[in-house]
Order: sequence, then C-alpha cells, then structure tokens
Amino acid sequence: MKLSKKIPSRTKTVEFSWAYKNFMQCTDSYRRIREKRSGTMLECDWCKHKFEKNEWFALAHPKLGHGGPKRNWALCHTCADIIGAPNRTRDNQRIELTG
Repeated sequence: MKLSKKIPSRTKTVEFSWAYKNFMQCTDSYRRIREKRSGTMLECDWCKHKFEKNEWFALAHPKLGHGGPKRNWALCHTCADIIGAPNRTRDNQRIELTG
C-alpha cells in the first residue's frame, strides 16, 4: 500500500510495509514529552494535520528505499485509511499491508 501526492514537477510516493491503526492517543503528557525530546510525531507526517488533544493516531513503517525516511511515520486516521489499514482494529494491533 502507498500514499501519493503531486508536488510541483513530480509526484511523491511512499510505500509502507505495516501500520498500527490506533497506535497512541495525543494526550497532554505525550505532547509535553515529544516537545522536550524531538518535536516529532505531533502531526501527520503526510498531510501535516496537527493532532488535537486526545486524538488517536496511527503508526506506519515506510519500506526502505521507497521514498520514506529511515523511521516510522505518525499518520492521522484519514491517511491511514488511504494506505489500507482496516477501519476496525484492536488498540495496537499490527496490520500487515499487502500490495
């Protein structure tokens, strides 16, 4: 499964090997910790949607060499649905993406 978007003069595509649909909730304590350490995972890595208080977000692993960085991505549920993560999952259930 993959995400694609048109950027002036090119199209960016990132393929993913797996995703956790309900990875974590963006609570106040989570936000404080992330802001102190790295400032990452406070917004969707694809569409840049800033996670609101108590909003659940997904975690996805881009395939190396397929347009993604060498780290996991935080995705909003809208983007997680686009890559094919099922709508109904248990919390922290790993979804293997085929395609």
